[in-house]
Amino acid sequence: MLGQRFGAPAVTAVVALGCCFAVAMVVVAPMSAARGGFLAPLVYEIFAPVCHQIAERSFHVAGHPLAVCHRCFGFYVGFTLGLMVLPLFRSARDWLLEKPRRVLLFLAPAGIDWLLPMNTPVSRFSTGVLAAAAIAVLVWAAVGQIVQQMPRNLPSGNP
Repeated sequence: MLGQRFGAPAVTAVVALGCCFAVAMVVVAPMSAARGGFLAPLVYEIFAPVCHQIAERSFHVAGHPLAVCHRCFGFYVGFTLGLMVLPLFRSARDWLLEKPRRVLLFLAPAGIDWLLPMNTPVSRFSTGVLAAAAIAVLVWAAVGQIVQQMPRNLPSGNP
């Protein structure tokens, strides 16, 4: 297992790479659709269970909507950035980890924006980024704890 051979930074890097791949796929879908590529329908279908994909509530690339809406794209981008950047800001990270319920302060703007009858693409995206970045710090800490608790000395042979 990855955590048994490598430390938390390696596991976090793998998670971050997976997040980067997800963000890339969101953007690849409209680019593929613009070229009539076979990949577009597959990517849109992959993201359909987690997002309504309403075209009017999505950013567009090459005349086609992203595979997710403004807010979901904010969640993906925010989580990825939060996982890669926020752990480096020790004071902000420690403040959040000291009382994990503080993540609700970062989720509240997205909830309020969702409830408002008048929101914009920028408000939906930015509140998604804010919410997901804070959650990413908690995930980063959880990955570190899980890796730390994994046994280090595993038997080298089969029984």
